[in-house]
Amino acid sequence: MTAQQIYHDRAWLKERLQRHFSELFRLATPTVLMRIGILGLGMVDTAMVGHYATQHLAWLNLANQSVIMFSLVVGIGLVSGIIVYTSNAYGTDDFIGAGKVWRRSVPFSALIGLILIGVAWPAEYWLTLLGQTPENAATSGHLVQILALGMPGHMLFITCTMFMEGVKRAEVGFYLMLFANIINVALNYMLIFGHFGMPEMGAEGSAWASTAVRWVMAITALIYVWNAPSLRKFAVRSPHGQAWNEWSDQRQIGYASGVSLAAEVIAFAALAVFAGWLGTVPLAAHGVASQMLGLPLMISIGIGFATTVRVGIAFSRRDKADILLAGCVGIFLNLVFAGILGLVIYFQNAEILAIFTKDSRIIEILLPIALIYAVGMVFDASQMVASLVLRGLKETWWPTYLQSFSFILVMLPFSYLLAFKADMGLKGLIMGMLIGVIVAFALQIARFWILMRRSF
Repeated sequence: MTAQQIYHDRAWLKERLQRHFSELFRLATPTVLMRIGILGLGMVDTAMVGHYATQHLAWLNLANQSVIMFSLVVGIGLVSGIIVYTSNAYGTDDFIGAGKVWRRSVPFSALIGLILIGVAWPAEYWLTLLGQTPENAATSGHLVQILALGMPGHMLFITCTMFMEGVKRAEVGFYLMLFANIINVALNYMLIFGHFGMPEMGAEGSAWASTAVRWVMAITALIYVWNAPSLRKFAVRSPHGQAWNEWSDQRQIGYASGVSLAAEVIAFAALAVFAGWLGTVPLAAHGVASQMLGLPLMISIGIGFATTVRVGIAFSRRDKADILLAGCVGIFLNLVFAGILGLVIYFQNAEILAIFTKDSRIIEILLPIALIYAVGMVFDASQMVASLVLRGLKETWWPTYLQSFSFILVMLPFSYLLAFKADMGLKGLIMGMLIGVIVAFALQIARFWILMRRSF
């Protein structure tokens, strides 16, 4: 069906739109809730450590926003081909093929997790190279080593949840994440503040809690996929029987996504490093802002992955009109939710900041620039969804090129110039971020439009 026919056949368009919105809500709701749960882990860590001591919050933020965030996000990117190939197989009723995606991805994900430990382990050295003080580098480097031990567990959990999202069982990830958050609150309470006979460890206690929780998440997810009766039709217990080169396309998507996310995380980690150059209070303020904006971003990532599934299913059937509608519905729905949340962040900024810190110095820095990071959040979330729409079309490298250009060659230079050369401090960092994400969103929307004008 051509684009002209879509506009003329209103009944067809209405039916398709209703179906896409309905399916997207059904898929996105548990997917969003699961990713809010992932964010909840970090928000609890930030809030509890922030109320313990500002210095400990700065150390934890430096550890998470630099080495750990980079390693985890790149790792997630490397395994992201799972959801594309699972949804493609599911869209053609190839249930055995979908199960093979999970079986071959489990050892691959574990290997990635082990590699990430090796990359993160010399964290003190990396942080020293990035210009951090000896105290910050040593303390945050130690926190990185503790957090790194949980990386294989996190990769295994993500592998299981992406598989379940691809076969429309996303609600399971939410229930597992809810369980993990309860454990995280309890462990943080004991280890940060020294309750129930445990030592008072501050930020180090939070790091040990995070590592333990990641392994709990992995073990429970693996047990569920292996034993769930509803997943038996996917033959998850059967060997996949495929040679390494037989599923290279899936890994290629992961490699491209990993590079793309690496560029984004390097840029955002550099912002944390720049904030560290500005001082302890700006560094802590940057960490609070990042966590505060994380909730809308996690919602958008959830919408984005659900949109990837819808686009992937339509793409497996080579239904161009349905691909266009699936992508547009996901982008539109995200803009609505992100816009509403941006307004909430702007108008309720003081109340939200109070959740994370009682330090008036941090609040005084962040309140005047609330509009900048609220708008930045909307565009960052939107460019993330746009990239996931392209991934659903099995676009391997274009999202990588566009995001790398936007974050490395646009965001970083503008942030540095505004923060230090224009002497705008943290406000300059946030303004540079806003410019970068707007460029990333515009470029990826342009790429989607170009693809839709071509024949498959």
